[in-house]
Amino acid sequence: MPMNEHLPVTVTLTVEVDGHRMTFEAHGKAMGPRYHGTDPDPYAVDSTLEDSVRRTVSHAHIDVTARAQESIRRLYPVHTDRLGLRSV
Repeated sequence: MPMNEHLPVTVTLTVEVDGHRMTFEAHGKAMGPRYHGTDPDPYAVDSTLEDSVRRTVSHAHIDVTARAQESIRRLYPVHTDRLGLRSV
């Protein structure tokens, strides 16, 4: 069985508007045995390092995207914001 590994994961989203650069980061940690794309142990299918990296990146991507959208919404408000409608 492959050795259990731990990898730090950082997702960075950079938004550049009007000459201003905003960077949003989310950090996570992926862990599990690395299988390098080969068939894993049937009991470890959902806990491989590769699967953990994908899940960690997905969650971090959702987090940074939501924070970026909220920041842009606050920096560049539009009239529909007063009505409770979200423009972003």
